[in-house]
Amino acid sequence: MSSQNSFSVYVKSVVHEAHDILSYEFLPLPEAGAELPPFSAGAHIDLIIEGAPLRSYSLLNSQGDKNRYVIAVAKDPKSRGGSRLIHEKLHCGDQIKVSAPKNCFELYEGGGKAILLAGGIGITPIWSMAQRLENLAINWELHYFARGRENAALLDRLESSFKYGEVHLHFAQSVDETVSTISSLLSAGDDDTHFYCCGPSGMLNSYLEASKAVPSERVHYESFVPLQEASTGGGFEVHLARSGKTVSVVEGQSVLDALGQAGVEVMNSCREGICGACEVQVLEGQPDHRDSILSEYERSSNKTMFVCCSGSKSPRLVLDL
Repeated sequence: MSSQNSFSVYVKSVVHEAHDILSYEFLPLPEAGAELPPFSAGAHIDLIIEGAPLRSYSLLNSQGDKNRYVIAVAKDPKSRGGSRLIHEKLHCGDQIKVSAPKNCFELYEGGGKAILLAGGIGITPIWSMAQRLENLAINWELHYFARGRENAALLDRLESSFKYGEVHLHFAQSVDETVSTISSLLSAGDDDTHFYCCGPSGMLNSYLEASKAVPSERVHYESFVPLQEASTGGGFEVHLARSGKTVSVVEGQSVLDALGQAGVEVMNSCREGICGACEVQVLEGQPDHRDSILSEYERSSNKTMFVCCSGSKSPRLVLDL
């Protein structure tokens, strides 16, 4: 990651939020004299920690906060070193680098009601959205699904009183009950309602299934895990409009890998179609979208693609590189 896109911060506080969930507050180093870039509700940052894999975490605090980022990290029992290392090694006063915020889960601020659905640690971007909606005086409704109170983060904030919103807590529901609740919420909205969901893959799949009757421009979601396998079939070429290069993508390669072998650098982070760092504008051709970010409406427009995981349905793609 380019140093121009990373910022030195220190850990101001670490707070126990729920079972195996800690929140971390980051402030810029006083001696550095730099300010942290602003962010919008739904944005995430990457943590750049020596010895740890690069991981993206949603910002949970209000976008009105200046020079302050807050994330929450759930310790995954199947952790490959990311969440476990953060829980065990990141302490108050420690210094790390973070990326500039990026938002692939943007909040519609044009009015109409917002229905927010969160599962587990998926509450982090959803809570930032709720704060923004409250500040904008837009009606909102938040539904939080968790195994129990001990597993639910940010409860002290969610159980506050709100002028424009209301919070519904759903604990220890069966899979069938959760699916039924999500379906009911999606079918109850009017033509101006926007829906947002962040949570585990099973919950997201139920949400996407229930949202098929809703215009895709009003359906928003974010996943912490890839919802599809990456495209590595190859068999097409990528022409780079700005440099004039043409790169062949062979079987077993991603577009990102092929570009890298050709000496073309593209910003990337997760390599799974989750973080949005490798988004590239498409000028010609039909991508095979495999990301977990774009809506069906955005995919059908074929204006952009994420080259870490998406391939091509056409024999040639022309990218703005």
